[in-house]
Amino acid sequence: MSDYLEETGKTRDRYNRLALLYDLDDVLWLGSKQYSRKKLIKATNLGDSGMVLDLTSGTGRNAGLLAKWVKNGTVIGIDISRNVLKVNRLRNSKYKNLHRVQGMVQSLPFGDETFDTVFCTCGMDTIDGPEIAVSEALRVLKKSGTISLLHLKSNKGPVDVFNFLSRFYAWVWRAEGADLLPYVQKQDVEMLVYKDFQIAEAIIAKKL
Repeated sequence: MSDYLEETGKTRDRYNRLALLYDLDDVLWLGSKQYSRKKLIKATNLGDSGMVLDLTSGTGRNAGLLAKWVKNGTVIGIDISRNVLKVNRLRNSKYKNLHRVQGMVQSLPFGDETFDTVFCTCGMDTIDGPEIAVSEALRVLKKSGTISLLHLKSNKGPVDVFNFLSRFYAWVWRAEGADLLPYVQKQDVEMLVYKDFQIAEAIIAKKL
């Protein structure tokens, strides 16, 4: 456990140092990440109300999209780095239904069955213990609630069309990737959507 917490602390410190540079990553991916975030939100069939949790909220690109979509509900973005949350706050200051919390996604500071929907886009591939984070996400998710994940895979296959970008991303953010489909399938969920993009995967599942 001490090794795990040490690695999580290193992740926090890395993002605190590089917070102002984080959005350059979206530029390098030529807008494909933001496009994918929008597609995931649309595929989840969100309503305009309810409680939504944005895991690894970062600088708030996904959180802002969610807050705009769930205009009559509440979005909570959680991230371990206080500095990226500062950028998040500046970017999304117009959304009064968006709140930010500094904390570990592997140990969420929320009660059981609090949220109607949980999102994590471009985050499970950079954290320590992504399977623990998924368990925590399902714990705080209400029954019949939806969990939606989008992340780079650790096994990208023989042909990585974004080889340079994915390697650079992995080097800067220590993004080892996460292959979560087998783990999610073992949980008490109904798989609604699975899309394999070779270097990434999108998962949408309903908690039973």
